[in-house]
Amino acid sequence: MSTKISVEVFDERKCLLGEGPTSSGAGNNHVMWVNILENQVMWRNLETGVAGGYDTTEHVSFAIPRTNGGEVLGTVSGPVLRDPDGKIHQLPTRSTVAGDVDKFPTRWNDAKVSRNGDLWLGTMAYDVEPHAGALYRYSPNSSFLERIVGDITISNGMDWSFKNDAFFYIDTMARSIDRFDVAADGRMISNRRAMWKVPEGDPALPDGMAIDAQDGLWVAFWGGSVVRRFDKDFTITAEISIPAPFVTSCVFAGPDLDTLIITTAHNGEVDAPPQAGMTFICKPGVKGVATNLFPM
Repeated sequence: MSTKISVEVFDERKCLLGEGPTSSGAGNNHVMWVNILENQVMWRNLETGVAGGYDTTEHVSFAIPRTNGGEVLGTVSGPVLRDPDGKIHQLPTRSTVAGDVDKFPTRWNDAKVSRNGDLWLGTMAYDVEPHAGALYRYSPNSSFLERIVGDITISNGMDWSFKNDAFFYIDTMARSIDRFDVAADGRMISNRRAMWKVPEGDPALPDGMAIDAQDGLWVAFWGGSVVRRFDKDFTITAEISIPAPFVTSCVFAGPDLDTLIITTAHNGEVDAPPQAGMTFICKPGVKGVATNLFPM
């Protein structure tokens, strides 16, 4: 039987499509996320409650803190580096990948930095055209992006096991949580297989995720009003009910990394619940893994 966990509102600002939460700074108290389709990067301090953010000129699908300040942003024409003073520096785009030409209008979706500092980032078509997206990798100071996995529909959650020998990945429309083996260099992945599949008839689809210190995966479910924890055997051991149907992602935060922050989307639904699109907080009962910062 899975443990039931309750949540509270962390930030009342409503996002059309809230995504990609991170934690950084002193005590991992600086929590940041994006409102993709409204061109917003948002943040709130877990300790002080002080909140803020800034607008971007394009849709922004991720904002990951950098080791020397600022963020790496997943803008449509990006990725780009944003300095603390707002100055933008262009990084290599998908046009640098040989033979990689978008047949449909696409955007970045979820992204994460690996332990060795590589930026892993995925795409999806705006109209969710099947197999129009891909998963890419960018190594700091490289002159190009690498296309790692193709034929993706909605590239979404990703994370690495505690030993860094497994890479977990979600293509939402594949309706599964997949595992890759990670090579000794911590970069190359292989042997993809589905570890868990959405039961037939279940409308809830896996979205973003975070891993805890026990290798438990906390997966947000779009259309399911829930975050579920999967143990190493992919048994569901905990469930967090969210008062919003479109749950998008989560991250561990706080000095002890024992607080879970959960993003949602109101998705433009006219009859959405009143808290849809808000960001939530809870104590999941386990400690998580810190956000890896981008080393540029």
